[in-house]
Amino acid sequence: MIQNDIIRLIVIEESANDAEVILNRLRKARFPIRPKHIEDDEDLQEALSQQEWDLIITVPKVGDPEIYELTATTVCEIVKTAKQDIPIIVITDVLDGKVIAEVLTAGAKQVVPDSPETCLQTVVGLELENLAERRKRRQLEQLYKEGQKHNKMLLETSRDAIAYVHDGMHIHANPSYLDMFGYKKLEDMEGVPIMDLVAMNDQANFKEFMRDFMADTKEEERNINLEGLKSNNKRFKLKMEVSHARYDSEPCIQVIIRDQSQSEELERQLKEVSRRDQLTGLFNRQHFLLLLEKALAKAMAEHVRSVLLYVMVDDFVSIRDRVGVGGADPLIKNIGKLLKKVGDGGNVARFNDSAYTILIPDKDVKYAGVLAQKICKAVESQVTEIGDQTLVATCSVGIALVLASSATPQGVLSDAHAACTEMQKKGGNGFNVYKAVVNKAGSDKEHKNSDVAKLIETAFDENRLSLRFQPIVSLHDETQAIYEVFLRMQDTEGQNVPTADLFDAAEQANMVTDLDKWVLKESLTRIAEKEKQGEPTHLFIKLSDQSIRDESVLLFIRKLLKAGQIPGERVIVEISESSAISQVKLAKAFMTSLKAMNCQSALEHFGTGLNYETTLRHLPVDYVKIDGSFTKGLGGNENAENQKAIEDIVKKTHELGMKTIAEAVEDANSLTVLWSCEVDFAQGHYIQEPIDDLIFDFSDEE
Repeated sequence: MIQNDIIRLIVIEESANDAEVILNRLRKARFPIRPKHIEDDEDLQEALSQQEWDLIITVPKVGDPEIYELTATTVCEIVKTAKQDIPIIVITDVLDGKVIAEVLTAGAKQVVPDSPETCLQTVVGLELENLAERRKRRQLEQLYKEGQKHNKMLLETSRDAIAYVHDGMHIHANPSYLDMFGYKKLEDMEGVPIMDLVAMNDQANFKEFMRDFMADTKEEERNINLEGLKSNNKRFKLKMEVSHARYDSEPCIQVIIRDQSQSEELERQLKEVSRRDQLTGLFNRQHFLLLLEKALAKAMAEHVRSVLLYVMVDDFVSIRDRVGVGGADPLIKNIGKLLKKVGDGGNVARFNDSAYTILIPDKDVKYAGVLAQKICKAVESQVTEIGDQTLVATCSVGIALVLASSATPQGVLSDAHAACTEMQKKGGNGFNVYKAVVNKAGSDKEHKNSDVAKLIETAFDENRLSLRFQPIVSLHDETQAIYEVFLRMQDTEGQNVPTADLFDAAEQANMVTDLDKWVLKESLTRIAEKEKQGEPTHLFIKLSDQSIRDESVLLFIRKLLKAGQIPGERVIVEISESSAISQVKLAKAFMTSLKAMNCQSALEHFGTGLNYETTLRHLPVDYVKIDGSFTKGLGGNENAENQKAIEDIVKKTHELGMKTIAEAVEDANSLTVLWSCEVDFAQGHYIQEPIDDLIFDFSDEE
C-alpha cells in the first residue's frame, strides 16, 4: 500500500482524546488516515458492515469491567466473524507475555508498547505493506482463475484439435480432437493411450520422438508427421505438435493435431495475412512488436543498435472530420505505399489509425534524421484525390534508438512517440530525436532510471563523460600529488546527472563495469601525461562491486599500465568497506592481484562496520579512508566520541602499516583535531572542491 493512499483506520480507545494521541503519532509520520473511533462491540460490528477497513489499532480492553468491556481478543473474534482481512495492532502499557500470546493467538498481527517512540509508526507501515501484498495476491489469484476459465472456454471452442496427456494417457480432449479421431464423448477418450491413435507402422518413430522430447532440458515445442488412426481404424496423415503444459494445475503434455490434408500453402498464406494490415498491406501492430522485440534482444546480446521511426499524420482528426472515416482510407493507403518505397528496406508497419512505424537495423540517429526529412518532404508533396476533393497532408516523425537499456519494446515506442508528439506541438512537418534528460517533469523512478541508462549507453559516443579531481593533502608535510577521481556525466541538454542516479541506473542496466573501465582508461591516460611531464601523480579510483567480480577488469588495468608505461604505485583502487565486508574472499583476491601489479588499494567510508579490526586483518589494503560521519564538526566538545573513534582507527591502521585519510573535512577546527589524532591525509570541500584538471598546488598546503 503506497503512502499516498487513504488509510481507513479504526481506533479502539477509552475516549476520543486517547484515540487522538494515537492518531497524532500517525499524522506526524505522514500517514494519510481517515479514522473512526470505536468504544464498544456494537459500534465495531456496524463499522465493519458499512465499508472495507485497512487497519485496526486497539488497546487491550476498553469499558467498565463491572458492566461490559471490549477486549482485544473479542475484537479479533468480531473481525474474524466478519470475514475481513484487517490487520489488528494492540497497544499496551505493560508487555505481559501471557497477554501477548493470548491476543496473537486470537488473530492480532502485532503487539507494541504504548510509547511516543517510532515503534507504532514502523509497525503500521509494515502491516499496511503486508496488507497491500495480500490484497494484490488475492487479486492475482482471481485473475488467474478467470484466465483459467477463459482458457478452458477457448479450448472447448477452438477449431484446432487439442488434447492433454499424462503418463501417455489422455486426460482431456476438446470437441475438435474428439471429432478428428471419431469419438463422440470425452468419457470415451479419457484413459485411451495416445499410442493407440498412431498407426502401427509409425509407433516406433513416435516412441523415439517422445523419448527425445521428454529428455530435452530446454522443454521446447516439437512436432512430428505421422499416420493417425481413427476409432473406425481409418488412417490419415497428421502433424502432431507437443509441448509441456499444465492442466488443472498438474504438469502434462499438450498435443495439437493438424490434419495434413490442409494445404501447407494455405497455412503459409494465412500466416502472412495475420501479419499484415488489411488496408495498407504493411505489417500490422502485433507483428511489428515482435520485430521490435527481436531487435531489442539483438541490442542486448550483440550491442547492435537499430533505429525506430514513429510517423504520425499531422492534424489527422481534422482531415477525418472533413472527409469522413472511410474517406480518409485512400490517404492512409497512399502514405503507406510511399513509406514502403522511401523506407530504405526497413520494416514498415501501420501502427494505428494515423501512425506508422519503421524499424531499420544497424543504423544510427544521423541516418534516421536524413531518412525522416526525406519522408516529410515526400508526404508533403503527395496529392490524394478523394471524389471531388484533393488532400495534401504533412507528417511528423519521432526517432528513437533501440538501445539495450530500453529494457522493453514499449519503452522504445514510448520514446519515439514522445519525440513525435513534441514535433507536432512545434507545428509538425518535421522530425525530432528523442533525448533522454535527467529532470524530466512527471517521470517516476523507473522511467528516470531508464532515461539515465539510455544516457549512459550513448554518452561514450557523444562525449558526455568527464572526470573531476579532488586533492588529498598530507597533514604531515608531504607534498606528493594525490587526487580522488570523480565521474561526471551530462545529459543531452548539458545538465549534470546526479551521481546517485547515474550509478543506480548503471547498476540496474549492468553498465557499471563499462563506466569503471572508461574511468580507468581516462585516469591512467592523465597519469601517463603527468609522468612524461616529470610530475608524478597518484589517483584514487573507485570501482564498483560488479568490477571487483569481473576478472576482465584486472586484465584491463594491466594492459593500461603496460601501454602507458605507468608505475603501478600511481594507481590506488578504492573499494567501499560495506562491499568488502560482503565479499571478503573476493575483495582479498582482488587486492592481492593489484599488489602483484604494484598497484595500491584503499577502503573508503571506513569505520561504519560492526568490527573493523577483523576487516583490516583480512584485507591487505594500503589506505583507509575514514567515513565522513566521523569527521564532521570535530572541533566541538560534543564530538569527543567521534574523536576517540578516529584515534582508535588511526592507532590500529598504523600498527598494520596502513595510512589513513579523513573524508569530507568541512572546517579548520576539524583539520586541527585530525592532525592531533595523527591522521595522515585529508580531503574535503574545505580544502578544495573537485576541479576539472590536475592543477592543485600541493606545495602551498600547510
